[in-house]
This record gives sequence, structure tokens and C-alpha cells, in this order.
Amino acid sequence: MPPKGYRGITLPMELIEEIENLIEKHPELGYTSLAEFVKDAIRSKLFDLKSELEQEKNQI
Repeated sequence: MPPKGYRGITLPMELIEEIENLIEKHPELGYTSLAEFVKDAIRSKLFDLKSELEQEKNQI
């Protein structure tokens, strides 16, 4: 069970292995865990989507 304030998600094993390999082969990226990478990727995607939506809103 995830810690309080968290929810678990399920990812395909192929994707997990790809991320773990990337983290292992490229320590210069600064990621030390799968969870850290996934959280950063989600934050980045949310930022991009919000920016796109804001741009669309301003063009109307």
C-alpha cells in the first residue's frame, strides 16, 4: 500500500525497464530512481499541456 497522500499506478514492464536502463546508463541526468524519473516526467508533461492550453486560450 502506498504511503498516505500517494496513489500507486501500474506501468508496463517494458517501459519500466527502459526507464531503469536509461537511469543506469546516464547518471549525468541526475535521476536516482524510477519514481523520481516518473514524477519529473509527469510534472514536465503537465507544464507543457497547461502552457499549450493557455496559448490556445490567449489566441481566441
